[in-house]
Amino acid sequence: MTYVDLVLQKLSTDGEREALIGGDTRLTRSQARDLLFRLADGLTQRGVRPGDGVAAFVGNTPEAVLLTVAVHLLGCRLVYVPPEPGPSELAALVKRAEVAAVVVDPAFSDRLDGWHLQDLPGDPVERTPAPGHTTVSYTGGTTGLPKLAVHRSHSTARLEALRHMPPTNMLCNTLITHGSGAGVSMAALVVGSKLVLGPSTFDADTFVRLARDEQITTTMFVPPMMYEVLDHPDCPGPQFLGIGVGGSPLAPRRLRQAIEKWGPVVFQAYGMTEALGIATMPASDVDFARPETLRTVGKPNPGIEVEARDGDVWVRGPMVMEGYWGEPPLSETADGWFNTGDMGYFDDNGYLYLNDRSKDVIVTGRTSDNVYSRLLDDFLVTLPGIRQAAAVGRPDEALGEVVHLFLVPEDGHDVDFDSIRDSVVGELGELYQPSGITIVPQLPLTQVGKVDKRRLRSQFR
Repeated sequence: MTYVDLVLQKLSTDGEREALIGGDTRLTRSQARDLLFRLADGLTQRGVRPGDGVAAFVGNTPEAVLLTVAVHLLGCRLVYVPPEPGPSELAALVKRAEVAAVVVDPAFSDRLDGWHLQDLPGDPVERTPAPGHTTVSYTGGTTGLPKLAVHRSHSTARLEALRHMPPTNMLCNTLITHGSGAGVSMAALVVGSKLVLGPSTFDADTFVRLARDEQITTTMFVPPMMYEVLDHPDCPGPQFLGIGVGGSPLAPRRLRQAIEKWGPVVFQAYGMTEALGIATMPASDVDFARPETLRTVGKPNPGIEVEARDGDVWVRGPMVMEGYWGEPPLSETADGWFNTGDMGYFDDNGYLYLNDRSKDVIVTGRTSDNVYSRLLDDFLVTLPGIRQAAAVGRPDEALGEVVHLFLVPEDGHDVDFDSIRDSVVGELGELYQPSGITIVPQLPLTQVGKVDKRRLRSQFR
């Protein structure tokens, strides 16, 4: 049995109960079940077969959520395509994923060719769910080249533990093509909750309205989203049963503010695309008299092994990816262990603390997306007058981090910040927009001759 069986069970009961809401669309359980089967039939009529890869380049809509389930229903390989990359990176991602089909939200069709989601539904042919499926998620790594984390159907087995939980009114704030959004949407369908989809681009005003109008009781944020809601003049009061937060470093002061505002329902969730659920820190474990409890990401979740080896955090278990698409599985290369790229340690009580990332990914933006510094570094030195470049993350209370550039110009060349910023945005997109520049005569190097980005970042502490 997979989570798809559990979803169909819920959608087959209490058919008039609302299941999915997004924009102007409101679907009951019966309507959602019917559309799920019609989407699966539309894929089948177009030649998609079990095991084929189907790329989903979609936004936060009820139809898109059901599409992802339909791909798994057929036993296919679902490839999540996030909207952040530029056109060339999107094309490279889809090519690397080796898919048989691409389904696009019509709003995104100017950036990637594929079957339009609105044209996909076929006949309401009922099907027995396939015994297994695969999910492939974009992660990018530190080089900017597309990397695709592979999870098999056993990685969603944790959802079975939710099947007997009472339904809630759940609001999904993050994109369903990202780990947290996908997890929230699948959990809601398994539990039988009313799933309300926030817009593909987060908006605090919309959150406040939906929380009020839809009587939302559970939700999940990445930190910048939560900060915007906490700062909103009409921030909701203690109406929530559970609020998860994760995806990037969380300011202890803000966590305390959230708990004081909403009560002991706020919990941290530590995970990543490659390892979906590593640790959890419930608000009930936070003690304001011990400030260190506001900095820990909690204890490892059941079923996952977590070790701190010489400061590096390693994980192993069913929630950890099989490996990257096109590369040997972890079982062959590391006995199933995965180096998260985070640096941290355990205290004497078994709580995990993260104190740095060994990777140079910059986590920024209102949805805590990844900026691949190597990609930015390589582009910057193609600009006139730039001899060397290094992009790092500068701490920012609102966004977690912002992009800061250290540049070594050619002799006699004056650096024009506006020109560089416009060039970066034009080539790599708004997410890569630098917020500041520091001109230096040379970049610091490690003993092995690599740019020492840790020293550069230390200038902001």
